[in-house]
Amino acid sequence: MRASKILILTLFVILVFGVTSCAAPEPAKPAATSAPGQPTTAAPKPVTVNNPPKSADEVDAIDLAGKKVSVTYWHQRPQVQHEILQAMLDEFNKTNPYGITAKAEIAGASYNDVFTKVSAAIQASQPPEMSVAYQNQAAFYRSQNGVIDLTPFMKSKKYGLTEADLKDYFQAFLATDDSPQYKGERLGFPTQRSAEVMYYNADWLKKLGYDAPPKDWKTWEEVVCKAADPATKKYGWAFRHDASNFASQVFGRGGTIINADATAYVFNSQAGIDTLAAIQRMFKNKCAVEIPVAERNGEQTRFGNGEVLFVFASSSGMSFYEEAVSKGAKFKWDIALLPYAQKPALNLYGASVSVFKTTPEKELAAWIVIKFLGEKAQTAKWATATGYLPVRASAKDEVVATYKKDPKWGAAADSYAKIFDWGQYAMIEAPVGGYDPVRDIIDKKVMTSVLTDFNIDPKKLLDDAVAEANKILKENTPK
Repeated sequence: MRASKILILTLFVILVFGVTSCAAPEPAKPAATSAPGQPTTAAPKPVTVNNPPKSADEVDAIDLAGKKVSVTYWHQRPQVQHEILQAMLDEFNKTNPYGITAKAEIAGASYNDVFTKVSAAIQASQPPEMSVAYQNQAAFYRSQNGVIDLTPFMKSKKYGLTEADLKDYFQAFLATDDSPQYKGERLGFPTQRSAEVMYYNADWLKKLGYDAPPKDWKTWEEVVCKAADPATKKYGWAFRHDASNFASQVFGRGGTIINADATAYVFNSQAGIDTLAAIQRMFKNKCAVEIPVAERNGEQTRFGNGEVLFVFASSSGMSFYEEAVSKGAKFKWDIALLPYAQKPALNLYGASVSVFKTTPEKELAAWIVIKFLGEKAQTAKWATATGYLPVRASAKDEVVATYKKDPKWGAAADSYAKIFDWGQYAMIEAPVGGYDPVRDIIDKKVMTSVLTDFNIDPKKLLDDAVAEANKILKENTPK
């Protein structure tokens, strides 16, 4: 028994220590790169940057150091405002830490001019780095693979906007750039905004017996016709060849241009019919005057000369109306909301800045310029110089105070301040590709037809126009 235990113990010792001593010692492993006691971490994989970037991480991975990137911004503002814009960009060129050089270029006298030039440039594969563009124009450029989604740039940790920045922007302004056709994409970003307002001759209106502009359409039409005197070439309303004039009146009567999901045009509603019928009546009764297309800005000149009582036009034209009045009849003038049926409506002009597909470096540089132009200092400077609305809430008080300090604005300065309150009634026309040719249909085939043909049926005109417009919409709907 004892011998058996000794044998078992001997075998156990041989098994344990013998096997251990026969095993070859393992070579020493290389020292870990992490600190002692910490797990070893693999080096991060390099980020592949697509063109255009598809994520915020891709944007963060772009390095502009030493690249000396140059970008051009196409716009449609007149020379005096072009010089203001370029002065702002000159300041950017001196102060930005990335070595970016930005310059502004007048690409036409109107948004349509810019649209035509940009469309041709895309086809020639030579687009600018960025350009002013309405949402519908940006959607068309997107269908041509021309503009890029700015969402990754906005969300970039390195180059994007902070949460505080985003909250400082007027949310109604930001919302207009949400694309209904390209869900989740932002094809432009606001550096300015304006709205369609009613300019009126306050002195003339008072002589007619009114202390304030009419708020409903029936009274407004009565005042228009009361003011008209064709023998002396005076009229109550200046008709502009602009589909936005039509849209603003449709909005004020409770209608829309396109339906809520942007799948069909609906401006042949009762609101559209009533708008067109009113235009037809006013011309039949010689209450309104047509401003020919060839007479560029003729409504401003005639208003300034005291020849028209009311004009529907952009709030961004305030400085030009003030200049026209000061050079003309020198009367008291002001702006107001357009008349309305059930509730007020404001046609918010949402021209933003779009970035075109070039290179990731140029795309990022363009975004950084846009972000600069949207900062409080720049948006305030631009608004006080042009009549546009600042895009940030923090700039509002400064801009309003500047207007009120300048006596040339008179009561219009107080009304300008009210536009921010009117923003709660904001509506936009049709932020879809193909709206530009639809605008031509509204002007040339709808509005223009009733100026001289007083027997034509407004409903049939609109039904035919909507049918044609929906064909264009279908052609421009993303596949």
